[in-house]
Amino acid sequence: MAAFLRKGPASRPWASLHSATRCSSRVFSRAISKERSFEKAVELLETLQSNKQVVKTVSTSRHDANAVAIPEMLCLLRKVGYPPEDFTNRLNFIHVAGTKGKGSVCAMVESILLQYRGSTGGSQKGTLGKIGLYTSPHLTTVRERIRIDGITLSKRTFARHFFSLWDRFSNADCETRPSYFRYLTIMALHTFIQEGVETAIIECGIGGEYDSTNILPQGSVTATGITSLGIDHIGMLGETIEEIAWHKAGIMKGGVPAFTVKQSPDAQGVLERRASERGVDLAVVEPSWATEELKLGLGGQFQHENAVLATSLAACHLRRLGICRDVPEPGHTALDTLPGNFVAGLQTVEWPGRCQILKDGNLTWYLDGAHTSDSIRAAAAWFRGHLVQAKAEPNPPSATMLIFNQEDRDGVALLRDLMDALYKAAIFTYAAFPTNMPFMASTNNASIKAQERLASAYQSLDGNSLHMSYATIEEAVQLARRVSGGDEQVLVLVTGSLYLVGGVLQVLQSLHVHPRNKVESEASD
Repeated sequence: MAAFLRKGPASRPWASLHSATRCSSRVFSRAISKERSFEKAVELLETLQSNKQVVKTVSTSRHDANAVAIPEMLCLLRKVGYPPEDFTNRLNFIHVAGTKGKGSVCAMVESILLQYRGSTGGSQKGTLGKIGLYTSPHLTTVRERIRIDGITLSKRTFARHFFSLWDRFSNADCETRPSYFRYLTIMALHTFIQEGVETAIIECGIGGEYDSTNILPQGSVTATGITSLGIDHIGMLGETIEEIAWHKAGIMKGGVPAFTVKQSPDAQGVLERRASERGVDLAVVEPSWATEELKLGLGGQFQHENAVLATSLAACHLRRLGICRDVPEPGHTALDTLPGNFVAGLQTVEWPGRCQILKDGNLTWYLDGAHTSDSIRAAAAWFRGHLVQAKAEPNPPSATMLIFNQEDRDGVALLRDLMDALYKAAIFTYAAFPTNMPFMASTNNASIKAQERLASAYQSLDGNSLHMSYATIEEAVQLARRVSGGDEQVLVLVTGSLYLVGGVLQVLQSLHVHPRNKVESEASD
């Protein structure tokens, strides 16, 4: 095992999250005298190397950029005025990695900690100051990635901090452009410091050891968490669960408590070895038999595992900050006996695109961005449970529909996992396979060959010829609306990709179907 661990990082290099593309500081200074709107900020962000480009570059690279990934990120931070000690002195971090559920865990931690939020600008005895949350990817707007006190940044606030940071890069001796993800990671930290945030919950992007978020100083981190592990991003992290666990464990820091859920024996062995090497106390938390008694704000039975991890992270953070009253011991797994603040946080948490249900006239949308084998099976179990319940009601659904896409992974294999988990029954009346492009005006004659392959695989699995391939999500949504005419009750499952779910939400919002969410008021700026 020791030989394997030495081999792990080199065998699957985690390159820096920006390309070798060089530029002068003029790249950033172009924006100085121009419009400084949110729309302009998004336009400039799109000029940076995308995550998809990064994944392709790293997966095909023959060079090991691991040795420079974190040093490069730290160098970028110093160039814009943030040496590592700044974070130790100003922020307390909770850092979360994993394959499945890390965004949900971060949202749960945020919701719990908000119950301890002080009524004034700073922390008081027994309360917390401002709470920041940084996650990825976003569903409908990049502003979702950065929240303060549970509220998404307004367009004006986002643009203000974006250009403030852009200006710092333009005035620095910058020879390398940060990637899209690196820039947003630095911007999140910049925003948190400028806005007086005291607690920050940070979700890893991909991996952990060489992830751009893994620049948090040891002294600033109160707890780390590793969610359920599975096979994903094999070109960057490796093809085995051991390799993936090695990368995820990279966020653990000496002397900082770490928590994880029950893993496969092979993954757990790697986590424990890395924890021992770093002097970390790693605790495994599992739901108790009474866990099901607590109704969570997020759907899906698997969320109880995430909830137990979230309670441990929140409790550890609070206790390390000296807030102990009505705070359970970290590792507490009986959700039904939690203090009121923890219960309220878990019951009121919202996290769009993950086991989300939206009512739209006669349509009921079931949205989950599952994109790994394990997560798609969990989404199938969640949907199947609701379908069984709906069929037992006085006005049962007359039809069901699947909207599915996956372009970055093996979509056919994922679709097969979905149908297997649904017992291969002819469960869907209709199926649609769109690209991830939300609207028809944005297609630019997009190819639908991948969608046609998915449709063909679906027919062979389900035997249903009532399926269509589309260039846009909007067309798939229109089909769902057509088949729900009159009094027809239709259930629609949208899954396979977070980008697909985000596109469906964009189209539904354009049709004035809005989920409940909190956005900073533009007037507050």
